[in-house]
Amino acid sequence: MLHALVASSRPQPSVKWLINGILVDEQYEHNSGDVIENRLLWPAIQRSDLNSIFTCQATNTLLVEPKESSFVLDLHLKPLSVKIMNPQTPLVADRRYEISCESVGSRPNAIITWYKGKRQLRRAKEEILNNTTRSELSFVPTTEDDGKQITCRAENPNVTGLFLETSWKIEVVCE
Repeated sequence: MLHALVASSRPQPSVKWLINGILVDEQYEHNSGDVIENRLLWPAIQRSDLNSIFTCQATNTLLVEPKESSFVLDLHLKPLSVKIMNPQTPLVADRRYEISCESVGSRPNAIITWYKGKRQLRRAKEEILNNTTRSELSFVPTTEDDGKQITCRAENPNVTGLFLETSWKIEVVCE
């Protein structure tokens, strides 16, 4: 709930809420003392509300410009997708492979972490472009890796638990 509080004056002001310049609430009340209040109940913030401009506007005459106070809505968003881009199968043991993972939609941009089974892999390079994070893992499988899962996890760095992950079961053969 958002509250717009305005000191009363003569004539009494009207207090409105606008979102991106569109009137969404003009119900206000005179509270105790000399305060006019408008409470905006925004039922569910959605991804599409990102960067919306919320404005509280007070006006009491057509002779004077309305007084306004605004803010821009910023959101922390979970990734929309994560995908391993070029899985090859089977892999030949003791050869180096470059495996890419791409995540879209996280705000701020996702941090990508790679795992082989439960063990974190560290040899990755990350690239960020707009709201896409791409990570490239340099990986040399061994025959012991046959049947293991390679997992790519994309996680919002600012909110614990806002992550998506995808896995790929690798097949490793001897040359």
